[in-house]
Amino acid sequence: MFKFIHRFFRGRFERFYFRSHWHLVLDLSLLIIIICLAASLIVLYLYRPNLPGFGAYARPPLNLNNPPLNLEFSSAAEAIDLDDGATLKIIFKNSGQSAIVDLKLILETSDDNFSLKKIENTKPDSGVNIDNQTISFAKIPAGASGEAVVQVYFKSQSEGRIINWRARSEYSVGGQTLKADFNLPALKVKAELTLSDAAYYTSPQGDQLGIGPLPPLVGIPTSYWIFWEAQSRDDWKNLVVSARLPKGVELTDNRSLLAGDFNYNPETRQLIWKIPEFSGRADNYRLGFEVQLIPTAAQIGAVLPLLSNPQYYATDVLTGAEINGTLDKLSTNLDKDRFNVGQGQVAGE
Repeated sequence: MFKFIHRFFRGRFERFYFRSHWHLVLDLSLLIIIICLAASLIVLYLYRPNLPGFGAYARPPLNLNNPPLNLEFSSAAEAIDLDDGATLKIIFKNSGQSAIVDLKLILETSDDNFSLKKIENTKPDSGVNIDNQTISFAKIPAGASGEAVVQVYFKSQSEGRIINWRARSEYSVGGQTLKADFNLPALKVKAELTLSDAAYYTSPQGDQLGIGPLPPLVGIPTSYWIFWEAQSRDDWKNLVVSARLPKGVELTDNRSLLAGDFNYNPETRQLIWKIPEFSGRADNYRLGFEVQLIPTAAQIGAVLPLLSNPQYYATDVLTGAEINGTLDKLSTNLDKDRFNVGQGQVAGE
């Protein structure tokens, strides 16, 4: 190898360089130019300035174990009503050196008990766009942070009451697409409880329950049956329904109790129906009792109440939340008795 190079340069030296020095000058000049160009390329390759306003010649590498986008999710309430939806707060921060573009957050449920119904933006000025189940952010500059608040509505697909859901993120930074999954705080759906009451002289099936004149007459007793009923597909505890007997109305010994305990305090004239454990899988939570009214002459022409201050409260087993409410006011007018409705005004003898 070295002999070949030696012969090459020796032959060239004898053929060109002895005859004219210009050949030697030309070759040396070309060699110097080639060396300078090579050195310039190496310097330019190694020199990577980060000039303000012009960007960097090379992108800083992404650490996939520590992505530039920080996301935090929180829900305002642990238990929700399906009609009201869940408030979801999204806090974001770009801790990287490049802008994040085309950020998309896709919300979805994790099981078949519920499905996502819709999403509403409660902060229109937050730069958030919502399309179906996707929350989009156009651009988050390097070092920028902010928050978005959305209202998420669900649709029940079964009798389950726990909403398991998640968010999937996808965005671009430095020409790369990054994705991540986030499990969101589980939500509990508030239980529903329906309490109803009714007063009858004749049952909906046409059976006579009451005794005495209709409309009621002064000095003559007329009896009515009052029914309380509780319905729910959820589990409850400590369900209590109470009311008081007005003056002139008395409780008889006739009653029909399918669940719980029924008590009457003659001194306070208070009726109490208690159900310690209420299972949503049962449907026999019903109480019926008879009351007797003896109108006075001072009540002629009046429609008289059969109960006063009817109310209830109960505790949701799953969430521990207590609810309360009032029942319909029942009177001698028998608003729910299809056969005798409107016959409530007391008549004289």
